[in-house]
Amino acid sequence: MSWKHIRNNCSHCGECKGGNTTEGIYTHRESDRFITVDAVGLSSIDKAVQLLAGIESGASRAVSSALKRATSSGAMLAQKEIRTEYVLTASTFKAYTDTKRHYVTDADGTTVEITFAGVHIPLMKFDASVNSSGVVSARVKRSNARGTLEHAFSRTVGKHGHQGIFEHTAERYKNGNAKMRELFGPSVPQMINYNEEISAEIRDRIREKFDERLEHEILAVLNGWNTGRGGGLR
Repeated sequence: MSWKHIRNNCSHCGECKGGNTTEGIYTHRESDRFITVDAVGLSSIDKAVQLLAGIESGASRAVSSALKRATSSGAMLAQKEIRTEYVLTASTFKAYTDTKRHYVTDADGTTVEITFAGVHIPLMKFDASVNSSGVVSARVKRSNARGTLEHAFSRTVGKHGHQGIFEHTAERYKNGNAKMRELFGPSVPQMINYNEEISAEIRDRIREKFDERLEHEILAVLNGWNTGRGGGLR
């Protein structure tokens, strides 16, 4: 990981601009990662339709429940794989990631779209530390050793007491004081974008988990355990 890139606000893309002392992460660029999983349950859905043909909305309820379980499993896998590669806590992953799911089932089969959205994560949320002399060191990936960030410093800003790692810029306020910007690591969508293996594993997990869960959901409908309205078939 290049610390020069981190000092340019983003360890990967370098496109975004950091906020000032009051804006912080709240004005930082958002990014999305869409993962489309097609051909989900091609044969298993037909089986559900046949077995539950005599039960009103039976197949729809079973498919809807199985899709929710499968996409949740895919999202959990994404978190696990990312945290294996990057130094992030589970709480940080959740706080800076918005995961959404969308399903469409038609004559061509079922397509699942899972979206990971989020802003760039403050460098302080990774493996960062400040020693007694105020020297900042940090790393983003587990495979890297901590690097010392020259000219960086820790500061608590804003009415909510946001603590971050900052550096002064060449710009100055009218009073002559140098402006500062917060340093960020990548966003979760970027982490997924830069590792296609994660996307492939998520697709495989969703397909596998859907077929596995649909067997259980069919039994749940047949036994009267699943009586809610389904939205999986449209």
